[in-house]
Amino acid sequence: MFPRNKTKIICTIGPASRSPEIIRSMLHAGMNIARLNFSHGEFNQHAADIKTIREVAGQEGIPVTIMADLPGPKIRIGELIKEPLNLEKGQELVLTTEQVIGTPRRISVPLPTLPSAVKKGDRIYINDGFIQLTVTGVSGDDVICQVLVGGMIRSRKGLNVPDVDLGIGAFTDHDRRCLSFAKQTGIEAVSQSFVEHAGDVETVRKTARSMDYDPFIIAKIERSRAVEHLDAILAAADGIMVARGDLGVEIPIEKIPSVQKKIMGKANRACKPVITATQMLESMVFNRLPTRAESTDVANAIIDGTDCVMLSGESAIGEYPVEAVGMLSAIAREIEPKQKHYAAQKPFQNDDCPSRLQDVIARSVAASLDCIDPEAVFTPTRSGATARRISRFRLGQWIVAVSSRAKTCGELLFSYGVIPVHEPNHPENWKTWVSRWLAENNEKGELIVLTEGPSGKYPNRNNRMEILDLRDVGRKQPLNSNIQITKRVAG
Repeated sequence: MFPRNKTKIICTIGPASRSPEIIRSMLHAGMNIARLNFSHGEFNQHAADIKTIREVAGQEGIPVTIMADLPGPKIRIGELIKEPLNLEKGQELVLTTEQVIGTPRRISVPLPTLPSAVKKGDRIYINDGFIQLTVTGVSGDDVICQVLVGGMIRSRKGLNVPDVDLGIGAFTDHDRRCLSFAKQTGIEAVSQSFVEHAGDVETVRKTARSMDYDPFIIAKIERSRAVEHLDAILAAADGIMVARGDLGVEIPIEKIPSVQKKIMGKANRACKPVITATQMLESMVFNRLPTRAESTDVANAIIDGTDCVMLSGESAIGEYPVEAVGMLSAIAREIEPKQKHYAAQKPFQNDDCPSRLQDVIARSVAASLDCIDPEAVFTPTRSGATARRISRFRLGQWIVAVSSRAKTCGELLFSYGVIPVHEPNHPENWKTWVSRWLAENNEKGELIVLTEGPSGKYPNRNNRMEILDLRDVGRKQPLNSNIQITKRVAG
C-alpha cells in the first residue's frame, strides 16, 4: 500500500524514543528519517541507537534514513552556582571569557573572541531570546551588560549575538569528529548547524570527501547572514532546514513567517528538499494533543512547500513521541489533498521557459495530470534529480522513483511525495515491471505515467514521458501514448 501522507516526517531520537518498541511504533506511525542530535549524548550511545534503528526498520521492512546533526559553534553560557538563576531587569551582568561559576552578577561564556567582537549597544540574547541584554562596555575579558528582559536561566543555555561576526566558522573540530563517526557508522545524511555562507557547506563536503564519504548535506538556516546568502547556500547544499529556534533570535520574530516562505519558495525552485523544524508540536512534549496554533503551523508549512516536518524535543524527550508522529501524519493527510486549491502551490506556472530538458518533462507530467488520473508517476533515476523536479509540483499522485543506487533511495526519503524503490537491474519491460510492483504492494491501476531519459545502459535514449495503459499488458499492439523530446545537436 502507498503511505498515508506525502510529507516526510523526521524524528529526533533520544531517551524517550530509543527503545526498539518506540522506534517500531514511530515507523508505523509515519517516521521516514531518524535524526541524531550530536549536541547531546556520546558516540557510543549514538552507535547503539543506529544499530537499533536499522535492526527494527529491517524487521518491519520500512525504509528509514538516518540524519546526524552536526552541532557547529553553538555558544553556551557556563555552569551556574544554582539553578535556576534569576536575572532582574535593569541589573548589571558581566559576561566573562574566564572560566568561573556563574552568579547573578557574573557568568562565564567560553568564547575568547566575544570581547573583541561586540561593542556598546549590541544586543545579546540567552535561552532562545527569553533573556535580553545590551552591551554597555568592554573591559579586558569582560563584556559588561545591562539586563533588558530578565527571567530564570539555567546552565549551558545558548547565547546569540545577532549581526555580529564572532570570528568562528560553522564547522568545528568537534564537527570533524562527528563527521568521522557518521562515516564509520554509515549515516546517510548530515545537517550542518549555523551555516552563514556557501563556504561553510563546501568545507563539510570537502572534509567528507577527504574521508571517502559522500553524505547528503543539509544546511541549517538559523543565522541572519545565511538568509542573506541563501541562493549560494542552496547551490552548495543538497537540502535546506528552516531552523526556526536560533533563527527567531537572529532576526525579529515577526519576520519568521515571511522568511520561512521565502526559503521554501527558493528551495522548491532549486529542486532541493526543505525541512521545517523547531516547535512544530512543542506542547506535545507534555500533552497528548497539540494546540490549535501548532496544528495550523504544520498545515501552513505544508502549504508553503515544505518537504519534511521535524520533531525535536517532542520525540527525543517528550511523553508522547508516537502520538506526535501520528499527529503530524494526520495533519498532513488532511491538508495535502487541498494543496491544489492554494495559489502558493503553483510557484512555477509563470517561470521563464526552463532551459533543461528534464524540467520540460517535469512540467509535462504536471500538466498531463490535469487531464488524466493515473495511479502513480514512475520515474527511473540515478541521482534522484528527475524525481525532485517532478516533486516540486506537489502532485496528487505518488512519484515512484526507481533507482539502482541504494544511496539515491535513502536521499529521496527527504522529498515530498516520493517513494524510492531500489532496483539493482534496469527493467527491460517497464509495463510488466510496474504491473508486478503494484500487485506486490496491493495497489491497482489502469494508467500510470512513466518518465525516462538517458542512462548508463541506454546513453542515447531520448528524454520522454509515456502514459502506459496497464490493461494491455501482454497485448501485441500496446495502447501507449508518449511524448519524446530529442535534443537537437548543432551541425
